[in-house]
Amino acid sequence: MAMTSRERMLTTWAFREADRVPIELGISEPARQFPEAERIVRFLDEEADNFYGARGADWGFLGLPATYDEEVVEDVPGDFLRKRRVFHTDAGDFWALTRHKYEELNATDFHWERRYIHTLDDMRRLAEAPRAQAPIFPQEFRERVAAGGERGLPLAGLLHPLGWLVRQATHEHVYAWLAAEPQVMHRFLENANQQVADTVTAMCRAGIGPYFSVTAHEMLIPPWMSPRMFDEFVFPYDKRVNDAVHAGGGRLRCHCHDKVSDILEKLADMGVDALEPVEPPPFGDVDLADAKRRVGGRMMLSGNVPSQEFPTATPAQVRQWVKEAMDAGKPGGGFALRTTGGGASTNAAKDADQMRVILKCIEAYIDAGLELGQY
Repeated sequence: MAMTSRERMLTTWAFREADRVPIELGISEPARQFPEAERIVRFLDEEADNFYGARGADWGFLGLPATYDEEVVEDVPGDFLRKRRVFHTDAGDFWALTRHKYEELNATDFHWERRYIHTLDDMRRLAEAPRAQAPIFPQEFRERVAAGGERGLPLAGLLHPLGWLVRQATHEHVYAWLAAEPQVMHRFLENANQQVADTVTAMCRAGIGPYFSVTAHEMLIPPWMSPRMFDEFVFPYDKRVNDAVHAGGGRLRCHCHDKVSDILEKLADMGVDALEPVEPPPFGDVDLADAKRRVGGRMMLSGNVPSQEFPTATPAQVRQWVKEAMDAGKPGGGFALRTTGGGASTNAAKDADQMRVILKCIEAYIDAGLELGQY
């Protein structure tokens, strides 16, 4: 008898074999509008086995209560526009400039001209700002879970203070501050991660969970940060938050691109219960069979199909990638098929012709996953 999507994913996360390997898939909103995507959209809406976001807390701007506004400061029709974005907080304003090209199919794709955390003074204001438990939304969370029904598993997203900082700040400055201003950085990490841990405890008590997600670790591993810096600035703070998740009966899923093979055991020791997208070379360095041997009973692994190649790949190549992932990850459960590029790389499509190539590859991914994933 076929399992529901929820049953399939929970069985897999319990490191047992379900009726078939879960198939995760997402595509961009522009991709959904293509006639060629009709079957893919039907699969997404009716059969895919996805984790989905369910809002549990408001993390504001890096944990600070904030209001936001933006304005177009320059518009060259048909070419580009520039936006000034501002978060207003009790610690002052944090502002950024972004440049957007009209030709991009993905409206969320843009170039940073200035990031929100731009100076050491910005960083000090962020580090020293008073922090309280973030607002939580039990009713909103329950309504989202009820709407999801038996399709997939809900994830309440958590703030990862350092990972989010790197994305909202000037990269070179953050890594320099970790080396030259460790006291400022530890003050920020101590205050912000305690805030997250306290909020997690409140979320669990209010019935929000038990599944949580965190992102941005790919900015905190080599070559961005050394192993020593990871041990100092990431591991102890993450473990505090993850311990709060586990104390509340929850589990944590981590999104981390790039080369993670050398830190798989460290992530498990840190309290990560599921990891995606476990990218194979050349985008990452994960040998899925090796990863299963090392941490397969401790972390659910999702991914390993290199959809960054979809813009120039053939359906036959995609089928081979799915087969290799299934051969390595399928035995014994604990593995979900997943593409490794954002939106199965529909986010990267530069024009309609390239989008159609990607959509053909996604169809091949679905077909191979359903055929080869049966237990």
